[in-house]
Amino acid sequence: MAKTSTQQRGQKKKVCQFCESEADYIDYKNYPLLKPHLDYFGNIRKRFHTGVCLHHQKMLKTAV
Repeated sequence: MAKTSTQQRGQKKKVCQFCESEADYIDYKNYPLLKPHLDYFGNIRKRFHTGVCLHHQKMLKTAV
């Protein structure tokens, strides 16, 4: 069976949005920034889904 183009190239690795913006602190009051990282129930989404690095995932955990 022939592979599709995405299977041949592999998936593009997500880049941490907090590393790109050089954030040194994540504020719990900045809801628009936190919204993509929270699910419907207010739980933090996994790093695999959001593309956040380990350092900023820990900061996100303390902010929530």
